[in-house]
Amino acid sequence: MLTPFVIKIDKNKMHSLKSLLIARPNVRQLTTTNPYEVFRAKYEGSTIIGYTSGKIVANKEIARHLIQELLTRLLKTEDYFIIGSDEAGKGEWLGPIVVAAVGVEPERTLNLQTQGVMDSKELSVERIRELARFLRDNHFQMSHVIIAPKRFNELFAQLKDEGRTLNDLLAWGHAKVIGELYESLLPERRNIKVIIDEFDKIKTEERLRRVLDLDRIEVVQRPKAEENVAVAAASIVARDLREEYLNYLSKKLQVNLRTKTIEEAKSDEMAFQYAKISYLTKTK
Repeated sequence: MLTPFVIKIDKNKMHSLKSLLIARPNVRQLTTTNPYEVFRAKYEGSTIIGYTSGKIVANKEIARHLIQELLTRLLKTEDYFIIGSDEAGKGEWLGPIVVAAVGVEPERTLNLQTQGVMDSKELSVERIRELARFLRDNHFQMSHVIIAPKRFNELFAQLKDEGRTLNDLLAWGHAKVIGELYESLLPERRNIKVIIDEFDKIKTEERLRRVLDLDRIEVVQRPKAEENVAVAAASIVARDLREEYLNYLSKKLQVNLRTKTIEEAKSDEMAFQYAKISYLTKTK
């Protein structure tokens, strides 16, 4: 039975990976079929395709071990314990906002990449569920906070009255999960780096200073931070928890919330339990 897998690496490394791959005596280079392919090769009955996006696809599990071996030679692993954080649901009217943090040791980074951990926006719900289970089963350290729709509506009204914004709430959420994960680490843990998908550097740093000694811990806030595997893992955990919460709410309210339209929510007196009301009022 074929077991396809997809992994993602820095797209700038694809040509170097191609060179290592086709240099193997048991790998046969094939002709690429479209301009988006960097390479196409055959190995032990498995077809391996590398794309310009940085994705590597193969149709047999046996190829994963070869790719992992080559990436070990190709990729330089940072000597840091990375705490990555990301959120899910902040731009969606339905359901909660979930913020998650995942800690990844340097020696486990490559393992996550070859398992297919990448930005959750590039994955199906089924694959997100599988990878979230993998992270839990393999005891990766993680923390999360779920801001349920009802609570979000209360907090957002309060923020508005105080002249604050959604970014204040997000900064609090990221600082909370990062701080909780950091507190769970062994005292002797050194070389810690925090990586966050950037949304408001100043507010996030202000919140982080309450829970971390930023003179000793490096914090990186940047766009597309999901390119880092720890942040990608956090995005998977956050989105998986959001999907679980939507299932819980659907069961509680006895309705499939995923079939609800914005117009239906606007006229539903119970919408405050499953929708971000401030988002509905902005939507025409």
